[in-house]
Amino acid sequence: MKKIFLMFFILSPLFFFQTNIYSQQFTKITSEDIVNDGAYSEGTYWVDINSDGYPDLFVANIVNQNNLLYVNNKDGTFTKITTGNIVNDGGFSYGGCFGDFNGDGFDDIYVINGGANSPSQKFYYQNNGNSTFVKITTGLFVTDVSGAWGSSAVDYDKDGNLDIFVANFNTTNNLYKGKGNSTFTKILTGILVTDPGSSITPVWCDYNNDGNTDLFVANSNFSSGLANFLYRNDGNGNFTKITSGEIVTDIANSTGATWGDIDNDGDFDLFVTNYFNVNNYLYINNGNSTFTKNTSSVVANDGGSSTGSTFGDVDNDGDLDLFVANDNNENNCLYLNDGTGVFTKVTTGSVVNNGGRSNGSGFADYDLDGDLDLFVTNGNQPVVQNNFLYNNNGNQNKFVNIKCFSISNNTSSIGTRVKVVTMINGNRKTQTREIFGQTGYNAQNELSVHFGLSDATVIDSVIIDWHASSPQRQVFTNVEVNKFYTVIQGNSITSITNENEFTTGKFSLRQNYPNPFNPETNISFSLSRKGKTSLKVFDITGKEVMKLSDEELNEGYYTYKINMRNFPSGIYFYRLETGNSFISKKMILIK
Repeated sequence: MKKIFLMFFILSPLFFFQTNIYSQQFTKITSEDIVNDGAYSEGTYWVDINSDGYPDLFVANIVNQNNLLYVNNKDGTFTKITTGNIVNDGGFSYGGCFGDFNGDGFDDIYVINGGANSPSQKFYYQNNGNSTFVKITTGLFVTDVSGAWGSSAVDYDKDGNLDIFVANFNTTNNLYKGKGNSTFTKILTGILVTDPGSSITPVWCDYNNDGNTDLFVANSNFSSGLANFLYRNDGNGNFTKITSGEIVTDIANSTGATWGDIDNDGDFDLFVTNYFNVNNYLYINNGNSTFTKNTSSVVANDGGSSTGSTFGDVDNDGDLDLFVANDNNENNCLYLNDGTGVFTKVTTGSVVNNGGRSNGSGFADYDLDGDLDLFVTNGNQPVVQNNFLYNNNGNQNKFVNIKCFSISNNTSSIGTRVKVVTMINGNRKTQTREIFGQTGYNAQNELSVHFGLSDATVIDSVIIDWHASSPQRQVFTNVEVNKFYTVIQGNSITSITNENEFTTGKFSLRQNYPNPFNPETNISFSLSRKGKTSLKVFDITGKEVMKLSDEELNEGYYTYKINMRNFPSGIYFYRLETGNSFISKKMILIK
């Protein structure tokens, strides 16, 4: 498939029969450290830690083992990071959450430790943007000792700062309100932090489409006999606990949950994993703040010891499929969606025939070839097992991948909702995604959103509802398929990059160094032929603030040193243009 990158920075209305081929869908990767570092692994987190456009991978390990970080080499391989606190702080780490907690444009990592038997403090690492991190050791959000089993990043009050919710197994849960500078205030009142439970997984989603992010918490009844929790966000910092309906009265050993619009009706349904040979739960959103439990679906009748789960369109046919990770040496499960929310269980291929002790699972297009790849963590005492990485072989179906970049401190855009409207197989279809700060049991998919488009030749419209204090919607029309897009909220820069031209050496643009910087940095690029070339710098509003080059240049390698001492701290973009092609990159000025 010919792949073209297309990055949009203009937000203007003017711009902008299921085939089961699963047996060939995934190839299991068996070489490299990423699948040979046997450990007691729990958490799976796909995140672009160095802002190079490629998802990297963080793995959380328990039993005082060091956590793992793998940086994407952009060629289908990964390099294991071995230096720094982030990979040398042995703990009882079940998972965590990634997000930009200080508004500098880079995703930071919050790691929870503890579980049922090892109450511990937490780890917080602030991202420097160059694959290194600074460990923050002060504040209740890291010094509180609890049996933390899950966490999620969320902007629950829409103030533009990411908050953190922690699910504790042996105490009440915790909510830390972010200030946008890597510091947090612990919330001490309200139902979210006073409800006693034995909580494992928190997942946030605006289930009633009122613009406020609601919370579902999966509870284990190993000892408590509690049902799961659902809290409706009332939009003023307060929550109402939902007490009626099977979604909050079913009692099981629930381990995780994941939201997804499985029937493409515009509201989010919920899948809940259960342990100890109890069937999993599927709750269909009725669109009126209530749910109907689906007991006939195959996904709700494969009782086992399920842990992780994640939705993603693995065959790019325009609907969300479901992967479920199982423990106790049970095979994992993959279910293909027919487009109406009816699933078929896949029975062939290594992805469903690798019995193990699987935990967190997450999707990301790590090789940027237009389809979703899968990582699954494994291991549970006393078993040490290698983790699984499956590369999606793809098919001829179309796709689109959209990365949202908010101008608030929540640059990760967690809570933002994206809709894509297309004609698929002769029918108009609207698909909806929300950018989540947690997916299933201790996992996080990449923070961009992926849509399969089947046979669509053009996207009628892309609709972005930004997670902000007041409604902000941008609409793009007649958008091309088979491309990767980055949309910056309110920005007016457009960058279009033809990857074939880029990779054949017509030109290249390097990441500035150092980055972040104060006040000087270097921008380097190379040209393989003589041509008119411009290099400009823009602020986050899209205003051109610096012109470095706008002339005909010969073939060669160029470096420009710039000094921005007269500019305020913030996020800037630099754009290289030659011929009809563009490349843009992000840089951070911190004074």
